[in-house]
Amino acid sequence: FTKFSTTDISYLCLLSDRPSVFMVHVSIRHLYVLFSTSVMLLRASAQRCYAMQKGVLTHPNWKLLDREGDCGRSDEFRIIGGRNANLGQYPWMARLLYKWDDEKEIDLRYECSGTIINERYILTAAHCDSKIMDAPMVEVRLGEYFLETNPDCVGHVCAPFVQDIKPEEFKCHEKYNKYTFHNDICLIRLSLPIQFNDFVQPICLPVYDSFRHINYEGRILEVAGWGVHDIFVMDESYILQTLRVRVTNHHECSMMYKNVADKKNITSRQLCAGGVVGQDSCNGDSGGPLMAPFSFTSSPKYFIVGVVSFGTTICGNSKMPGVYTEVAHYMTWILDNIRE
Repeated sequence: FTKFSTTDISYLCLLSDRPSVFMVHVSIRHLYVLFSTSVMLLRASAQRCYAMQKGVLTHPNWKLLDREGDCGRSDEFRIIGGRNANLGQYPWMARLLYKWDDEKEIDLRYECSGTIINERYILTAAHCDSKIMDAPMVEVRLGEYFLETNPDCVGHVCAPFVQDIKPEEFKCHEKYNKYTFHNDICLIRLSLPIQFNDFVQPICLPVYDSFRHINYEGRILEVAGWGVHDIFVMDESYILQTLRVRVTNHHECSMMYKNVADKKNITSRQLCAGGVVGQDSCNGDSGGPLMAPFSFTSSPKYFIVGVVSFGTTICGNSKMPGVYTEVAHYMTWILDNIRE
């Protein structure tokens, strides 16, 4: 452990001699930093401390996100090649239900995922917006684990019943481009507040400025969802899947996508991860979180790093990495577009 004392702490620090990342919460006099292999490890060339992103603490909507550190708690410390997650492992996961009505029949399908960020908002991808999907989103499901049971139980432990809440409003990034997938990020405001419990919780947001400067290349992050889990059996998984993916070199990823038919340009606001045959996020996982645990004070908390954006047409059957919207670059936009 390393101890710091200060009168005004709102920094994330990277120490070169100890390969770890830790978060420092505001208004803590004494901080004990846990260096652990169970959290994401990063290196810096020298000791650096970064403040919160400019304007975050003073933003009038900051109070809507600040839960005094009560976020990103996991009870457990369309995914191709994934494994079953544990009950309560990712309590911020949301499933988005759409309705297609062709006059002959009504088709209800969960086609995207999202992430709880507070009691009224879900963060997802802009391409999951009803206008892009060409179908109204009729419900957001929270607390889901096994699709065929409600409530979900593992052994003698049972989660509460799922929560189905209607969406009230969509706010997708005004510069979203449906051809390039640039700025592929969207907020869903729910019609009712979420009832938090041990199995329904918000994830932490990357509010510290350092998140915009971290080089994730080579680091292992996590994705989760109910998308296709086996490229040879194109059915969704009945149990929430989780997969660890390695972040790839940004330039190499950009060159790969420039060589495909639609020649997508990968920007600095996007991350690439995966690229292992048989392992990828897939259609049902669109809009879901790319995440990692960071440690501050005594226990790791999960922070959202990216939003599942796009990949190859045949997901998981290629060495092409998946592409994710990097959330740290959109913190001001998120704050500007939420309300009480």
